[in-house]
Amino acid sequence: MKAKIATLADYANVTADQKLNILGIFNVINAAQAPVVHRQLQLVLSFSPDPWDSADAIPFEVQLVDEDGKQVLSFKGQINQARAPSGEQPTTNCILGLNDVRFDKFGHYEFKVLANDEALASIPLLVQQLPMPQSPN
Repeated sequence: MKAKIATLADYANVTADQKLNILGIFNVINAAQAPVVHRQLQLVLSFSPDPWDSADAIPFEVQLVDEDGKQVLSFKGQINQARAPSGEQPTTNCILGLNDVRFDKFGHYEFKVLANDEALASIPLLVQQLPMPQSPN
């Protein structure tokens, strides 16, 4: 299994004819102070199986870790592989909505996507403090 797309976005959807739409791709969250709670984000993934993948459902895990390697959140699920007509590359699109994600401190974070305990994708995220406004002289 290979990750063709792995990103964070404000919004994403899949149309009836399986087109993936992604709006507001980002890798930085700006905030005045920590902790930071990001109300809504979407982790957008698009997978293609390797020719030797035979399972219809592949277990996967998403981990969010901070720069010290501390796990902030983790969840598991399964990827139900799409089937494509002969000669076409099948693609499975996955949109994971995350609400009220809490970042206790400013710094670098990483979303790790694993399938069958193997790394498929890594999505970096920087949570940074906004500069303090300068007072006029």
